Amino acid sequence: MSKEIDEVLGSAVANTVAAGLYDNVVQAGEINGGVHLHPQTASRPAPPGHLPPRPRAFAGRERETRLLTAALTRSGIAMICGAGGIGKTWLALDWAYRNIDRFPDGQLFADLRGFDAAGEPKTPYAVLHFFLQALGVESGRIPLDIDGMACLYRSLVAGKRMLILLDNVREIAQVTPLLPGSSNCSVMITGRSRLVGLLVQHDARLVPMDVLSAADAHSMLARRLGAARIADEPAAVNELLDSCAGLPLALGVVAGRATANPWFTLTRLAEELRDAATRLGVLDEHDPATGLSAVFSWSYAALTDREAETFLLMCLAPGQDLSLPAVASLVGLPLDGAAVVLRELERVSLVQEHVPGRFRVHDLIRLYGIQQARQTPTPHGPEAALRRLADFYLHTGHIADQLLDPDSQPVDLEPATEGCQPAALGSRQEALAWFEVEHSQLLAVQELAHRSGWRQHVWQLAWIQHAYHWSCGHLHHDLTIWQLAHEVVRESDDPVAKSIVHQMLGYAYSRLGMHRQALRFVADAIHFAGATGNHAHRAAAYHAAARVWGHQGDTVEALRHAAAALRIYRVSHSPLREAFALNMIGNFASRLGDFELAQRSYEQALSLFRTHHYRPGEAMILDSLGRMAAAVGHTEALGHYQRALVLRQELGDTYATAETLERLGQTYRALDQNNRAGAAWRQALRLYRTQRRTEDADRIESQLELLKAGTATVDGGPWG
Repeated sequence: MSKEIDEVLGSAVANTVAAGLYDNVVQAGEINGGVHLHPQTASRPAPPGHLPPRPRAFAGRERETRLLTAALTRSGIAMICGAGGIGKTWLALDWAYRNIDRFPDGQLFADLRGFDAAGEPKTPYAVLHFFLQALGVESGRIPLDIDGMACLYRSLVAGKRMLILLDNVREIAQVTPLLPGSSNCSVMITGRSRLVGLLVQHDARLVPMDVLSAADAHSMLARRLGAARIADEPAAVNELLDSCAGLPLALGVVAGRATANPWFTLTRLAEELRDAATRLGVLDEHDPATGLSAVFSWSYAALTDREAETFLLMCLAPGQDLSLPAVASLVGLPLDGAAVVLRELERVSLVQEHVPGRFRVHDLIRLYGIQQARQTPTPHGPEAALRRLADFYLHTGHIADQLLDPDSQPVDLEPATEGCQPAALGSRQEALAWFEVEHSQLLAVQELAHRSGWRQHVWQLAWIQHAYHWSCGHLHHDLTIWQLAHEVVRESDDPVAKSIVHQMLGYAYSRLGMHRQALRFVADAIHFAGATGNHAHRAAAYHAAARVWGHQGDTVEALRHAAAALRIYRVSHSPLREAFALNMIGNFASRLGDFELAQRSYEQALSLFRTHHYRPGEAMILDSLGRMAAAVGHTEALGHYQRALVLRQELGDTYATAETLERLGQTYRALDQNNRAGAAWRQALRLYRTQRRTEDADRIESQLELLKAGTATVDGGPWG
């Protein structure tokens, strides 16, 4: 056009119109003089500052903050993942405000509503449109297709130091178009779903979030309520913290309720939350639409039917956590099928794999699940699933118990419920490890069986734990489970159950020094064993009576019962039990000064244990030989005790290890090796304290004090 104007008006015309600027059009019929076009100068938009307000009650999270800083430094993309109400957005915002100077070109924020009361998650198309407008693009210049929008968005943020916070993401498809191409930008993503594809494809770094520590939860309440109000009612504060179980959202609700009602004592608020059955209702009162139940429901609504069923059953299951095999039996799925479901539940943060292979549900999420289970009718209810879980622990525990005590009394278990898959264990070490991990679960499952009226499960769940309890010194737990077993067999007409429960309860009382109760129960055990017509049960009852009489101090009566047990074991061809009885006879004979009988009994027992490769029995005999040798000459005793100690430590038999250490210390002291005596006694003392064996611990402490003063005596100590 400028050329045409020049041709008409001549070279005096100095003004030209540059085509294409902002689509301006000049239209005129006749032009006289110069044409002056002044296009608008595009103003540079201010850097966006979209961050919501900084959370004022934020407390703690030092570890997560360090992880977040490291993640953004290394890859530029951090995925903050955790359950609803765990404080993901608060962490992201607190970090953003702490580091605001790192992003002079602005901060973009979007709530993608992945888990939200609004229902449908926000699309990346809508978020991109919003981001482009925030970056100064007029609506008419925004491409209509999402690929074009993403390209323009990446061009605009390229080279800029910006923070992009994508909150409440549900799936990777929401995020991918919103990721910048520039490494100068930092991206924080929060969500309940663990987006593995984001970690793999874009080198994002995961920042997992768990509940607040007790100290951080206390700090959060103090910030909201003031240190003075917290200090006035420390017991109530502790109860409130327990009820909220470290969940920031729950703590926020409690703090809000206390702030809105300043005349309420914290004790009253704690009382409102005390009943687990109504706790969620109290925490939902402030806003039913966004209370805890609502927040949890958004995750629950995303589950398939199978996932929802598994989640509800895990909430109803007793105990604190479950292994993968236990969950598989609970829901009646093969291991690989259960693993897939658990991964999905973990992905949306309803379940947490807090240690490898073990899955737990947060206490408040569990309450929500129990609430949903009551409102969700199923064809068979949860009873069949919980019965499969009880069978899993009973049958797996039976396998483990036989590995620890292979020649024990026969107990017939009913076949496992269809769908139950007991775990495979192949060695004593595996059995001990399984019991160690599952111990609290076994106690909880026995209580479930008791509440459910599964009487046989109650006493048999006690039976399968007996060898583990003895090996590791869980004396008080042993008494508790056998007392519960006694409740259910008291009215039973099963003589086997009665015989076993009475003898084991007698053992439990005896090992805690309650000799009168112990003698009564072992006498009843002998009576009931006679009615079984089974040699193994009769011999075991006499065996129990011998041990109890021995603990009580009547060695003659103990020896009589031990001899009776030995005769029956020999008739029934039970070589390991025969060896145990021979060890008892040797112990009692030593007490009575009959060292010839003792030596002969020990040698026979040691031969049997070695023939059948039973190392716990071998260790027991070596300890007994050491005890006998100590009565006549300490040099030989030292070698026996040292070999017994090595075996018992290798076997993980901590209860007996403590006793061998005490006797080893006595031998060192008699040989004037005081430093070694003190070292052995201190190790024994630690074990006695762990096992809550107060009398034994007190005795060792006295010996250590005397050793320090140079006047220690050589006491006989406990007799195994």
